[in-house]
Amino acid sequence: MTLVEVKAYLMERHRAGLGEIATHFDTSPDTVRQMLAQWIAKGKVRQVDNGSCAAGCHCAIRHDEIYEWVG
Repeated sequence: MTLVEVKAYLMERHRAGLGEIATHFDTSPDTVRQMLAQWIAKGKVRQVDNGSCAAGCHCAIRHDEIYEWVG
């Protein structure tokens, strides 16, 4: 997985979850986070606030980190 591959993946989908990206590239979520951090630093990707679990209980559980290409 390269930065260019991550870029192409997000540009094609516009938005994707951390788990989805990790599965696509057959790598760990931590590795994906490191790659995304480089694009975030360049202002090309942002993490989308996906709120809580949506069950109405106002808990702090988040399902998946969502990233969006804004480049």
